[in-house]
Order: sequence, then structure tokens, then C-alpha cells
Amino acid sequence: MKKLASALIAICTVLTMAGCSQQADETAEWSRDGYFQDENGNYLSVVFMEEIDEPGWYVGCMLGQDPTEDSWGGTVAQEGNTLHGTLMSSGSRDDLTVTVAEEGEDGLVLTVEGGETYHFKELDIPEATIFVTINTEGWGYIDQAEGEEAPEIDTEYPFQSAVVNLAEPATYTFIAWPQAGNFFVKWTKNGEDFSTEPVITLLLDESADYIAVFEEDPDWQNPVTDYAGDYQCDRARATVETFGFDEAFVTVEWANSASEVTRWYLSDRFDPETRTVTYDGGTKVNLTFDGEGEVTNEDRIYDDGTGTIVFGEDGTFTWHEDQSDKGEDMVFERMPAAEE
Repeated sequence: MKKLASALIAICTVLTMAGCSQQADETAEWSRDGYFQDENGNYLSVVFMEEIDEPGWYVGCMLGQDPTEDSWGGTVAQEGNTLHGTLMSSGSRDDLTVTVAEEGEDGLVLTVEGGETYHFKELDIPEATIFVTINTEGWGYIDQAEGEEAPEIDTEYPFQSAVVNLAEPATYTFIAWPQAGNFFVKWTKNGEDFSTEPVITLLLDESADYIAVFEEDPDWQNPVTDYAGDYQCDRARATVETFGFDEAFVTVEWANSASEVTRWYLSDRFDPETRTVTYDGGTKVNLTFDGEGEVTNEDRIYDDGTGTIVFGEDGTFTWHEDQSDKGEDMVFERMPAAEE
């Protein structure tokens, strides 16, 4: 059910993308629409859209397991008894040129130009009568799964809200877990206290609103605090600061000359077990200063840098910059604190 909901959401999303749409040929006839699924769990949607600049048939599909990367959609032209056109990717995949034709009494066949052919059957989607929302209050995450087994915690793409729409009662298990520096307090149902257990198994037989409540831990200390301070490596200097509950913010400066400096801004979550920060949004800029120290020019080199920073127990940290053309890691030593 969760995959189906994600698929339909993804398909609906790509169907609403404007831009590279194609005007439909209104002289042709097409009568088969709705939602379809093949034996491998791929999804196809064919819907006539009227409330857009160029009304016409929209085709959306999810050909894979990842709704964010394996979904495409767009307006296509009617060519005789087929639909033909280019579908835009909702992620980083290449666009697809496809042809859709009727197959059997209620099926559709999707042919990808230069690719595979998919055979779909009409998908019967029962009308939902039970609507359940799951949200958070405070700093934490939630997830849900059908059945009595708790879902695995998704640390890479966690949820802070979810919706379960059902045509008939079903058993679901909810799980709540806090962000660093916080703790789970309770679940509420329709505004009333419900449970103090982070994992609850429920028979969803009526519409309801569930909220996982979290509070900040007053005794929490960002683990980066132990490593905060100023560091030096050759002509480069670095400052390590705390950021949020468990993140490090590292600024590195390399003096090219008295008036030019290269600066990096690096931040991400700190893993206290490995004492490592693995970042994927580093920024690098070249700065030029005048005689009074004012910035006269800022040349942005990139803002999608990746790399790792590993803190040692000996007061050093090692910086591996994936974009470095030197192929060598830089080891920074902590500078003694300035005397007051």
C-alpha cells in the first residue's frame, strides 16, 4: 500500500509538470484512461487534463522502485489509436519517448523508444473512506507500515508526516524516533494523550489524527563541542563550530596572497562513533580584498562539494576533499587558545 501510494503521488506530480507539453490531436479518438499496473509492480496513468494551458492526454509512469527517480510524465499527442510523445523525468533520469496503445479488453501496452515494452492491466483502486494522518510536534520523525511489524527506520529519507487512506479497516504499526538532542514523549490521537510507547500497533477503522510529540533534552550537548576551535595546516587555517544539535560547521581558508583567499564552507551531521563528518554540499569561493580588508570580488567555484572530515583523539582532524586535484588529505592541528 505504501509503495502504491508513493507511486500514485509520484505519477500525479509528474503529470502536473508544465513546460515541454505537446498539443493533443483532438480529431483522434482515445477512450481508455485511469491507473494501470504490470506484473512487476510498475505503474501507468493516463488522464485527460482540461484545466491547463493546453488541454490534452497526460501520461505518467513509474518504471522502477524509486518514485523520485523512476517516474516520468507529460502531455502526449494522439496519433490514430495510440498516444505518442516524450515524458519528462521527475528526477535525474533521461526523458523517455513512448507510445501507448490499447491491449485486450482493459489493458495498455507502453513501448519505450530504444527500450523495453511494458504490459499493463487496469488497476482497481477502492474508494477510501478511512483517512488517517500522522504528524510530529517537535524535532523527530515517524514512519508507518501495514501489519504488526514496525517499519525499518529510514535515516536517509525520514518522514515527519504521512497519510494512510483506506477503503476498509486494516492493522498498521507506527514508529516514532527523535532527532539528536531530543526525546520522544508520547503519541496523541485527535488531540488526546494516547500512548507513551514510540511503537504502536493499531487497527485503523476510523478517520483520526495521530501526532508524535518530542521535546528537547535540556542536558544535551552537541558532540562537536569537544572539537570546536581553531586549527592550522601549512598556510591553511580552519575553524570548527557547532551547528544544530549534532552538526559541525567547518570553515577553511587558504591564503593565496595578502589580498586573495580561497575559502571553503563545510557542514553536515557529526557521527560521534567514528568522529566523522561526511558532507555533500560544500562551498568553495575565491575572495579578493582591498587594502582595508573589504571584499572586492567573490568568485564561487562550486557549491556541491563532497568529502569527509575525521577528528582524531590527538587534537587533529584530517580533511579529504573529493574535488582536490592534489590527491592528498590535509591534516590540521589544533591551535592553542588565545590568552585573554
